[in-house]
Amino acid sequence: MRKTSLIFSFFFFLACDLDFQISKKISVDEFVNDEMKSFNWSEVDQFPVFENCTQINETSEKNNCFIRTISDSLSLNFIKNDLVLNRTLIDTVFIKFRVDKKGFIEIDNIEIGEKILQYKEVINQSFVKTAANLPKLYPAIKRGQEVDVTFELPILVSTE
Repeated sequence: MRKTSLIFSFFFFLACDLDFQISKKISVDEFVNDEMKSFNWSEVDQFPVFENCTQINETSEKNNCFIRTISDSLSLNFIKNDLVLNRTLIDTVFIKFRVDKKGFIEIDNIEIGEKILQYKEVINQSFVKTAANLPKLYPAIKRGQEVDVTFELPILVSTE
């Protein structure tokens, strides 16, 4: 009887170890904090997309279409501008802009070299006018949510 109870208790303790392992439950706050640590804030799942670029399937081509649409529209706007200069200017302008959650473009900053600093207002107006005339824009997406995203776009300004 003693051997039987010893064998029985041995199996009982083994069974307790195997069957009753309790996993740690974490709170919602702990889960959110862990997710936030692993979240890469500098990347989005999908860049903003203009309506004229939605038919493109490849992500890099969609991104190129986005930049090309802005650059081409801005170039056309500069060509239509009636500003007359008596000298040739070539310089690069860095336009920092944000595409918000609703697909609207807002200018954050324009960096202009000293050669063309006096034309900052014309460049600013051209970009605002260009942004207003762009095709419908869908915002960037991160984990299924629409998010704000900021870009810095170098634009070569040439009066040749």
